[in-house]
Amino acid sequence: MVLIDALFINKGGGAVLLQYLIECILAHPQKDDFFFVLDRRFHKPDALHKNYVVLNNKMRDRIRFYKEHGGKYSKVFCFANTPPPVKLKVPVYTYFQNQKLLAAPEQKFKRKHFSLYLKYLAIKLYNRNTDYYIVQTRHMADALTGIGLKDAAHCLTIPFYDDSKYLSGHLPFSERVKDEFVFISNPSPQKNYPTLLDAWEYLLDKKITPMLHVTIDDTAPHLISRMHVLNARGARIKNHVYLDPRELYFNCPYLIFPSVMESFGLPLIEAVDSGMKVLASNLPYVLDVISPSLMFDPLDKVSIADAVTKALNTELPFPKIITTNEVGRLVELLV
Repeated sequence: MVLIDALFINKGGGAVLLQYLIECILAHPQKDDFFFVLDRRFHKPDALHKNYVVLNNKMRDRIRFYKEHGGKYSKVFCFANTPPPVKLKVPVYTYFQNQKLLAAPEQKFKRKHFSLYLKYLAIKLYNRNTDYYIVQTRHMADALTGIGLKDAAHCLTIPFYDDSKYLSGHLPFSERVKDEFVFISNPSPQKNYPTLLDAWEYLLDKKITPMLHVTIDDTAPHLISRMHVLNARGARIKNHVYLDPRELYFNCPYLIFPSVMESFGLPLIEAVDSGMKVLASNLPYVLDVISPSLMFDPLDKVSIADAVTKALNTELPFPKIITTNEVGRLVELLV
């Protein structure tokens, strides 16, 4: 029996990938050889009828589970950055997806980053309990080996994502409204919303008012307030808070992606599959997964604004996906 420990996954890109991985495992002839540990907040696929347990996402509950059941499994795959809390006598793989954790030691004296630092210390503490880390991109592999968690031989790059979800149903690019840009993301600091709004204010001052679609929830009232101020001056920024990405990806022409840190950048792939052109940060995580239509300096509002202006006035090339979906390789590794 293979254990898939996804206790600390409940939303965001991690939940999307976990849903897809579960679907692929359930389609495998040896699906009954897998057992899943899931977070109570995670919406499990309806097809997952058995071979799972739902726990509170607390470290004490995880420790208790491993002490009581850890000896039952022939392999373990931890799908949430942190290796098992006990040493097992079987092969253990840990999927690492949060680059913020690797940067935590440099930010440990800043209050808002201290909880990340504690999670990083837990990873360091349990590092010997995993044989391999699995990552999606080369820059994540370099980041892991760079801080000494594992050597290159024990850090496997196996990208996977649903490569069919966004391929059909979208409008041809020529039929889309010409001046609409989309950034679907939570408002965490690395997503870089403040600089994006700075760029839209810079464009507004030049009397250029493209539509910007965003998803800013109530955890960032300062961004919502800033957006209201800009709209009152004549900007066109629409906050959807939350929606299915396909609603915008299938109908708008441009994804704008100013994030300064990503472990994978799944929206970049989804946008390409949806027929969008992509304006993105000039950072390694982007080039690990796609060749974008245009790149900009994410820390410079003028650079972002200039990229938007160029998109509005010139014919940009369509982006191309660089990475590949290796979910089959991942499942076979676990089998």
